[in-house]
Amino acid sequence: MTSYVVTSAPPNPNGDLHLGHLSGPFLGADILSRHLRQRGHDVRYVGYSDEHSCYVPRRAAEIGSTAYPTAKLFGDRMENTLSLGAMHHDWFTRPLTDTTHTEFVQRFFLELWNAGALKVEELPVFRCEPCDRYLYEAEVRGECQFCADPSDGVYCEACGLAQDPAGLANPKCTSCWQEPGLTTLRRIVFPLDDYRDRLQAYYAEAQSKAEWRPRLISYLEGLFERALPDTPISREADYGIPVPLEGWEGHILDTWFSGIFGYAAATARLSEANGDKAEWERLWTNPDTKIVNFIGFDCSFSHAVLWPALLLAQGTLTLPSQVVINEFYRLEGDKFSTSRGHAIWGGEFLRRVNADALRFHLALTGPEREQNNFSMKEFADTVSTVLAGGIERWTDTVLDLLAQDFQSVVPEAALSVTFLDEDRAELPARIAAALGAETFSPQKAAAELAVIVDRAVDDLRQLSLVRAAGPREEYAARLVAHLELLASVAVTSAPLMPGWSAHLAGQLGVPVDMTTQMPKWAALDARLVPAGTQLPDAAPLFFHELS
Repeated sequence: MTSYVVTSAPPNPNGDLHLGHLSGPFLGADILSRHLRQRGHDVRYVGYSDEHSCYVPRRAAEIGSTAYPTAKLFGDRMENTLSLGAMHHDWFTRPLTDTTHTEFVQRFFLELWNAGALKVEELPVFRCEPCDRYLYEAEVRGECQFCADPSDGVYCEACGLAQDPAGLANPKCTSCWQEPGLTTLRRIVFPLDDYRDRLQAYYAEAQSKAEWRPRLISYLEGLFERALPDTPISREADYGIPVPLEGWEGHILDTWFSGIFGYAAATARLSEANGDKAEWERLWTNPDTKIVNFIGFDCSFSHAVLWPALLLAQGTLTLPSQVVINEFYRLEGDKFSTSRGHAIWGGEFLRRVNADALRFHLALTGPEREQNNFSMKEFADTVSTVLAGGIERWTDTVLDLLAQDFQSVVPEAALSVTFLDEDRAELPARIAAALGAETFSPQKAAAELAVIVDRAVDDLRQLSLVRAAGPREEYAARLVAHLELLASVAVTSAPLMPGWSAHLAGQLGVPVDMTTQMPKWAALDARLVPAGTQLPDAAPLFFHELS
């Protein structure tokens, strides 16, 4: 058994989560956590709402509110959406009302400060005189200095590169939309290039044990072709976690600095809730603990460069073994956009559709290695062909034939040597390979399951022919083979479709672990539905065609 800490990138509480958000870090982290638990590993899935982000007061101004109620409003919506999608964390910190987050961020900042790992520099900064404020990140909009795509003031969503302080081209204040002036400001800086060699050694070791996705590897290679930038970690502002140093009143710590310590704080809160306050530190300081971060590509600099370097500087906490990125998920061919209203909001959509159906489709079509597209037609096709018209038809036919010909009692039958038996034997290993932390790909797992369902449904005609004309023993063996494969799909698909998996497992008498609420993976080592098992003559429908 291995201990894992799984994280998903902290969302800004400036709106609900849309399907683009759900398709990436949240679904991925949830699927991995479920699979690892099902395999018997010790897993903690944690995260937090990025409530100290400067996007919160910007959004508050847009809706005529203030930062705290805005963070609560959208934080509550995000948590509700995650719950509707069965993607909620084991612990999800709300930093504005949970002091542990601030305590951890300031504690580790002071460790780095006292160790001499930080320095002070006078840096250029945008300043909007009409608004009487310095401009950082959400407060300034312009063009990326590297790729010329539209970008806010810190990281470019398109290329993922950190903008130099005041490096943004054609900047505009996002409040008055006037061009700001330039001035200088004393800021605390982390000298990232000092850790170049240690970072490269870390990447080599981590990538020898796990498959990092190609876009992230290419990004890191390009970044290390030049000197790594000194990274500001403080700002002069009145909203955020204060710099805990005398003489730095009115300065806050950048949320991009705080994040990795936010994950540790969330783990600590979960440990405390489980009755062992010291457990988090044992986990985070144990080099055998596997820490897996799920992010969108645009968070690559923080999670794959800055935060590992901060951990190297801190010296006791464990670095991530895997950083799983995803690309952008598009809606009907265009990028999801909160500002333009071009989005399908998770909370609204999950009140209208089956959560497992959406989870399966997002896994099947998610933007793992390249940008992909969500369309309602393709979602309806997935439901029609794989789920309602596939799994449900398969289940209904097998149980109906069993009821008609064997009084719903699983017959004694030697399993026939057919592709059904081969799929039953090979499916667990295929899904385990697809969903392992080292080579994680829910898309591969979903595709494997879709192929299995398609082949089994195609074989129902052959099953009917054998029933009508073949020896009863051959028919019984083929029917049992279908039943076993169906049960195997129920077990192995649990991380992707937890609701349906537990539902069908219950109908087939396959044991469901009360702790994980999933069928036990170990059950796959033997017959899942033994001869003599009494089954129902039908199972309630779980998936329905979209109306």
